[in-house]
Amino acid sequence: MSTKSQNYILVGITGVGKTTIGKQLAKKLRKKFIDLDKYIEEVCGVDIPTIFELEGEAGFRVRESFVLNKVLEDEDDFVLSLGGGCVIVEENRKAIRRYAGKVIQLVADLDVITERLINSPNQRPLLVNQDVRKKVQDLYDARKDFYNEVSTITYNTTDMKQYQVVKMIVSDM
Repeated sequence: MSTKSQNYILVGITGVGKTTIGKQLAKKLRKKFIDLDKYIEEVCGVDIPTIFELEGEAGFRVRESFVLNKVLEDEDDFVLSLGGGCVIVEENRKAIRRYAGKVIQLVADLDVITERLINSPNQRPLLVNQDVRKKVQDLYDARKDFYNEVSTITYNTTDMKQYQVVKMIVSDM
């Protein structure tokens, strides 16, 4: 029998607030916050845009799967924010579903996500030189079934402040 504590995984399309909400949720629950993309950068020693440039999306996804499994096997007492595309790999979805923690999907209206991404200082390789609104819609359409497959609960963050989303998640525990 596992003695692991309740852990939380946040999934959703890029720009929906996984990292921001995840940090606040972890603080509120007194858990470690892990951003999978940052963890990948630490393990690889380079940033994600560089990985995409050198290895393409396929190379990045291999690294992402390795690091996801490492976190799920080695870490405990955490809130984990996944990259928006992590769920496209079947093995990742299997690992997430096998995992005993709570998987929270965050969603928001397309206009809100687009505004967040356009104003974000973070470079997202799949959005470079793209019509951000159209690309996000296309990515979400391609991934929404995967998000639904792995998540145990969904929250719409469109009209909510970050602290309100965290409060709602905590009250639903």
